[in-house]
Amino acid sequence: MLTDDEISCAARYVEELRLFVHDLDVPSNNRVRAAGSCFAIAQEHHHAIVQLIEWRLFAAAFSLVRVEFEAYVRGEWLSQCASDALVEAFIQGKEPPRIDCLLNQLEMLDLFNEKVLSQIKQKTWKSMCAYTHTGGLHVQRWNTADGIEANYAREEILEVLKFAEIIASLAVVGVAGLAADEKLAVRILEAFKRQVQA
Repeated sequence: MLTDDEISCAARYVEELRLFVHDLDVPSNNRVRAAGSCFAIAQEHHHAIVQLIEWRLFAAAFSLVRVEFEAYVRGEWLSQCASDALVEAFIQGKEPPRIDCLLNQLEMLDLFNEKVLSQIKQKTWKSMCAYTHTGGLHVQRWNTADGIEANYAREEILEVLKFAEIIASLAVVGVAGLAADEKLAVRILEAFKRQVQA
């Protein structure tokens, strides 16, 4: 489906993102720990998506897109919106508010007031859920004229890969924000622009 060069490029970008935040000093408090964990999980989902695509395990790769998006959104919400009590409750295992509530709170901030995250959710949520929960849309990719087998279009695989790279890049920028390192955030965005052009 994807060429070896495309897979290698995606894998190199996973590593580049990892290195941006490896050993980065961030404050040691529960808000940063909670948000940083969500950002790290989003990165790990991105890494898994790339690996699964390389192994041609497309159903598993597609199923991680929603959880990567949610991990990023939760990280931003914990970092910038959640009260101290909600952060503590989250760390103790309590579920955060539903994603629409998280997005509404985030998009009241100047950084997110263009509502791009809500637009992404509105356009992709139904399909992300179908892939995550083995809905009809996902099952369609397993039915061919010859039988039951994976049948994912190259364009769909590239779309999933690019979306995963976007969300992982935002998550790494989120970690840079936790460290209050604007120069690092700029370097990450420059790396993302290079990746898009690759």
